[in-house]
Amino acid sequence: MNHTTGAALPGVGAHLAGRLFAGRLDHQLAVGVIPGSGTALAVHAERLRSDRERHAIARTLRRALDEARARHAPGLSAIGAHRHNVSASADTIHAVALRLHAPRPVRAMGMARLRRILSDPQGPMYHGGTGDLDGRLNAALAAL
Repeated sequence: MNHTTGAALPGVGAHLAGRLFAGRLDHQLAVGVIPGSGTALAVHAERLRSDRERHAIARTLRRALDEARARHAPGLSAIGAHRHNVSASADTIHAVALRLHAPRPVRAMGMARLRRILSDPQGPMYHGGTGDLDGRLNAALAAL
């Protein structure tokens, strides 16, 4: 227990579970579950709000956009992104990347939603996936 705040400090198990069950924890955060103090969900939420994670997601989005715009490689990008959907969402991708690089804090809910967009091979980010990429990116941006 943190004697300054009275909050439970996460143990090794919470840190390990936060890594092992990241996808499940992303889902919980994306739908608004509030993490309890010292839990794997709290550890995961803290990691999502880190500058490292913010910058990694921004880089991935920008890379997908750069590859989608590359004229020399029709079809799939190196990361398998759906070129049309990504190109059509360029303005939103730029807005998300700018927000992720801004000095203001972000909320874990928005970060989890971005991670879900990037990790769902059946979603609109990737070739063969379905859904509204721009709509999902805007929802994530609003949740940041």
